[in-house]
Amino acid sequence: MRNIFVFVLACSLLSAHGESFAQETKLPRVEFPVWERVLSGTLGTKPINVALTRIAGNVSGSYCYAPCSGKTRQQLQLTGTVKANTLKLTERDSQSAKNIATGRWTVNLDGDSASGNWTSPDGGKTFALHLRDTQPVPFELRLVADAMPKETDDSDEAPYVSAIRIYRNGRLAQELPTDSQGPGRVFIPSFVDANFDGFPDLTIALSLPAGPNIPQQTWLFDPRTQRFVDAPETLQAITSPEFDKTFKTIVSQWRNGCCEHGVTTYRWDGGRLKEAATASSVQLPVLVGQKILYCYTIPEYRDGRIEFADRVEQVGDRLTLTFEDFSGCESRALSTASGDIAIWKRDAAGRLKVVRTESTAWKQVDTTAGRRYCPEIPYFANGRIERKVLRDRPDEICSEAAP
Repeated sequence: MRNIFVFVLACSLLSAHGESFAQETKLPRVEFPVWERVLSGTLGTKPINVALTRIAGNVSGSYCYAPCSGKTRQQLQLTGTVKANTLKLTERDSQSAKNIATGRWTVNLDGDSASGNWTSPDGGKTFALHLRDTQPVPFELRLVADAMPKETDDSDEAPYVSAIRIYRNGRLAQELPTDSQGPGRVFIPSFVDANFDGFPDLTIALSLPAGPNIPQQTWLFDPRTQRFVDAPETLQAITSPEFDKTFKTIVSQWRNGCCEHGVTTYRWDGGRLKEAATASSVQLPVLVGQKILYCYTIPEYRDGRIEFADRVEQVGDRLTLTFEDFSGCESRALSTASGDIAIWKRDAAGRLKVVRTESTAWKQVDTTAGRRYCPEIPYFANGRIERKVLRDRPDEICSEAAP
């Protein structure tokens, strides 16, 4: 009888301990609203463009007077809070060393529009604000996390986000599980048109590794069911995707280690996503006088195509370089980069195309280490291609057998 009593007591203690442990390890779940909005309108009589981000009760962003340029787009900074549908923002000029307020905003949000006032710091001037969302969507997003975000960014990890809740007309429409954690603040889900069907899809960054290879999780909107569904694995595997609606192209700019940068593009073929083109960084061999240089050049995506801004271009019968600054070039080539020279030329429509490639060849020559196969490198030299056999470092760049 005593053994039975001891067994029952032990089971009760284990059960209580298990319940306590489960309660201790269960992650807390909080919910807070987030959004990104791009608005345009007027401040007084002047046209402006505004970009705002909300995380819980905090709002930050910037604005510029149209037409905006790269220099002005981030100059006028906005920070503040949102309560109910009212924004209270402080404006500062990022170019000013004093970092003092240059204006105050009070803006009331009403669906896709916003209106309010700009007031000077001394209260002496007031101008009306009238704005409209340029990319409206019929959804409200809230993040489910293990803690509320802090009011200011810092070096600590942001709250861990386990789900995105999608509200429509004030009601919960869908919850999407995720696994996202930013380094200093939470990642904001973005509405994109990932499959270029005209409906808003959803994407969120999952982490921030070194370099541009940021993993993303994406959901496609199904207009038939009015719900978001997981995007194909081919899209989920693309890091840092950018969605070009004009050319219906998905672009990924990536890095492989310290010495290789590249661009890969993808296009939809029916419901399948396929790689369209890819290019990686090269070292452009150049002769400046008698000095040998290797200029690291990185591909760029422009208007549906991958191009190199720094390149050798054929104009008429002459070859030209598109850059004149050699300060970033090295006297020795990186072993991981190609030394080939692509010759670009514009066609009748003005589009750039590679018309031929000058490639490295291998020549058997006498060196200080004996007979070796050494690289014969093409160099751009004063409007033409000049070839040189490199034999001064046979143990490093030459080989006994033909490559």
